[in-house]
Amino acid sequence: MVDKVREVLYVMAQLGINLTLFLDAVSWGDPACTSDAKVRSARTGLMKSQELPSILQRWWKPPRTPGSSNARSAGASHVMTSFARQCYLTAVDLELEKMAALFKSPVGDDVAEDHLTAISFMGLIAEVKEKGPFLWSILHKLAYREDQLVRNTHKNADKIILMIISMLSYTRSHHRGRIQKLFAIYFKFRGLTAKGFDTLHALGLTMSHKWTCNAVGRISKSCTEEMLQLMDMYPWLLTYDNLNIPFRVFSQRLDNQGDFGSATAATVYIKRSAVPLSSNANWSLQETRAEGLKNPLTPLDILILSQKSYPRIHSHTKYQVLQVLLEASDFELPTYAHRGSALLQPPEPVHQLPCGKDHITLQFLLGTVNIPEASYEDNSRLIKEWLSQLKLDSPDMQKKLGLERLIAWVGDQLTVDRLRNLFKFRAEDLNSFDRLDWMMFTFGWFHLLMATANSFHKQYLGTARGRGLSQAFDVLMKKGLGSISTKGPFYHDLNEALYTVAAAHLRQDWLLVSKVQSVKELRQKSPEALIALADQIVEQCASSSALERMDAKPENQRDEVQRQTIMWNRDILQYIVLDQAVKNGDVGLMEDSLPHLLFRFIGGKNSNYAIEVLELLQALHREWPAEIKDFVRNHCWLANNSGKRDTFLPFDRAQEHNNLDIKVTHRSEGPSIDWEYLKKLHPAIHIIRAVGSHVEQDFRTITRGKNHATPKKELDILALQESYRQARVHVYEPGRKIRGKRDRAKDITTDGALSMMTGAAIARWVESRSFTRSTGQEWNITSDSDESDL
Repeated sequence: MVDKVREVLYVMAQLGINLTLFLDAVSWGDPACTSDAKVRSARTGLMKSQELPSILQRWWKPPRTPGSSNARSAGASHVMTSFARQCYLTAVDLELEKMAALFKSPVGDDVAEDHLTAISFMGLIAEVKEKGPFLWSILHKLAYREDQLVRNTHKNADKIILMIISMLSYTRSHHRGRIQKLFAIYFKFRGLTAKGFDTLHALGLTMSHKWTCNAVGRISKSCTEEMLQLMDMYPWLLTYDNLNIPFRVFSQRLDNQGDFGSATAATVYIKRSAVPLSSNANWSLQETRAEGLKNPLTPLDILILSQKSYPRIHSHTKYQVLQVLLEASDFELPTYAHRGSALLQPPEPVHQLPCGKDHITLQFLLGTVNIPEASYEDNSRLIKEWLSQLKLDSPDMQKKLGLERLIAWVGDQLTVDRLRNLFKFRAEDLNSFDRLDWMMFTFGWFHLLMATANSFHKQYLGTARGRGLSQAFDVLMKKGLGSISTKGPFYHDLNEALYTVAAAHLRQDWLLVSKVQSVKELRQKSPEALIALADQIVEQCASSSALERMDAKPENQRDEVQRQTIMWNRDILQYIVLDQAVKNGDVGLMEDSLPHLLFRFIGGKNSNYAIEVLELLQALHREWPAEIKDFVRNHCWLANNSGKRDTFLPFDRAQEHNNLDIKVTHRSEGPSIDWEYLKKLHPAIHIIRAVGSHVEQDFRTITRGKNHATPKKELDILALQESYRQARVHVYEPGRKIRGKRDRAKDITTDGALSMMTGAAIARWVESRSFTRSTGQEWNITSDSDESDL
């Protein structure tokens, strides 16, 4: 080639042109050459040739002469590097502007839940790759070395690259802070300090601390507006509960002292699947209430209700006995030959609430106020406060409340009792609004379950020498369960212990009734045989009839230890049935449990919850129209925050979760924190919680702190079961006595039923309800009915 090249260069020199001028003219440097057909054809051939990339490569980095040790020629390295930089910057600039719309956050809607939680990082990554492939490839190449690409199997830098691009876009315009706003809200309520905010803002990762604090007010306003709109569209109810919030000061002065404030927090729950009450439901309720005051339930009525409900409870009791066997690790249900049998499935629910996304309960926190729930006057002020926050305090809305609407109020026993007594005290006020005719009261089932668990603690605690709960707590090394407490995780620990003790007793009954040595031997039995054994266990080891057969024996033939074990099994199974009914949304089974709970509360001297159960039974069977009964049963007992089948929870428990968010999870501290700020902040928790959950799900960090690895309880059950086997508490021994008086548990359920039949407990309740109540639908006009008629 050298001769030909030399010849061309010679000719070019004869023509007065060199290689530089030639390439410049061919490469669109001369108008005539640009339009000439022959030159254009040669230029096109060069531009599309396979040799062009290698030509440019050699210009940028010329090869060393073979056999030479001299330095490599510089070539056009400097020029081409500068040119490549310009090309790169131009391409990247175009791609960044092309991606700008992906990161824009419109002012006004930027703190709305739909806007914040609509960010899908994986979806955004795909869009960025599509709109900026060159920039993405460059950053991806910088994130990995060649050897890393080969051996890497887990590490994925896609989200890191996305954040780099987001930060670059944000530095170009503060209007492109979509991700920064999401992270600002997330980090603010995950405990990031103001200093930390300033640092991350300087790096372009979040918005500033000032923006975030200002956004709290906008979020709160947005949540309140959304809540009011939904309240106009769907039925709703309200819960509230007291809580204590400490305020710290950093410089103590006479006018700047720390405080441990008593406040009240409230939540509005909206059920989109609920059918609204009719416009005449208010008046119908007034009429049926007036009639119900004259027609209270009798002991016989309650006894009949308990007898009618028992068969349904009994079927679920048998299933819980079967579950104790199926959940045993030695039974190995996944490999059981008949594991798919319909006989092993739960019995038909009595009345189960639907589940799914359409049945998720929406909840909105109201602003926490510095009003303690300590007196009737406090509760009266709280009613006014909640109505004010809900925009229901105008004269027109008060009139509409008094004549056309009803609001369900749910709370713990103290809250509902205070509201009910306010309702009674205002019985003869001038109009329906002042008389509180628009209020429906129902206690929270979570506190009812707590009271029930506490009654088991009181009934069966015993001493370490006996075979009651105290001995079980020692075996299981359960600390802090020696005395009843309303603080901390006491109920959680007690509930877990009750389930463990129940499983240990019932598993030992399985072995004795089926006459086998181990649970593994029961795997050989058919589902029909297992069902028959479960029925036999309930009849012989967990029923009132078994207790009656023991009591019918001569005194010297009675076994007090076995009798108490039978009584424990009977009582705890009813508690487990109720607890599972709550978790799975079987409100029919919950209602069936009410008469039996009443017997327990009367026998256990728990007059507060005995009255609450009586009031609910009276309302269901005497004072609520059918429309309101269905509404309360289906929509005022249980909430479902996820839409899954086994995640129902009572409304008062949901309120406790909100209290936890207020006091711990989203707690605010600092010199500027006061009641006004908390009142502004707490309605925003609805969106704060949604943002936190969304970010953690997208980054897969939700497993830490949300899904706890609960230790298996199998060892606990086996330890207790061995203790009961050695003590032979399930084996009949004629004449055996319980030595210690404190270890002898009373049959408070039977005592309660007998006490109720004497009428004393019912009479006291009826006496407390004997008051005159005005009725009438006229606004601001009292009824002209004769008080003596009422």
